[in-house]
Amino acid sequence: MKSVIKPQQNGALILSIILLIPVLSWSQKRIKPPRRESKVESVDLFVNKSFDLYHKVFVYDSLVKQGVEVPVEIEDELTERAERDIDSLWSIAPDIVDDISYAPFMRQAKATLNMNKAKKVLKFCAVTVKTYFVGTKEDEE
Repeated sequence: MKSVIKPQQNGALILSIILLIPVLSWSQKRIKPPRRESKVESVDLFVNKSFDLYHKVFVYDSLVKQGVEVPVEIEDELTERAERDIDSLWSIAPDIVDDISYAPFMRQAKATLNMNKAKKVLKFCAVTVKTYFVGTKEDEE
């Protein structure tokens, strides 16, 4: 006797595969910048600078993980540019809270969402830079 696969079982199998594919490839997935600007000038500038820094760190991290030997000159240039990006972030940061608080409600909401994306990006940058330049406990042992 043939076993009959019911449509519900087939659909559940397809759904579980679709949901697992992003989870399996998540480790090296790039965070995308916000689609729309918040129209709060300091927030948009902060988010753009954060994603510029993220792009540099992500490319360097990808190259290192692939085993590509990055020349010292390029590493120095990336480090110099990253320092400039971080300095510009620090100069923008004090104005953000005031600008968000005086914006209309919908702009505040969009600015908050964009800042959350920038927070994720900066967290990735901090962890990655710390790993490459400071090392981990496993490296010390």
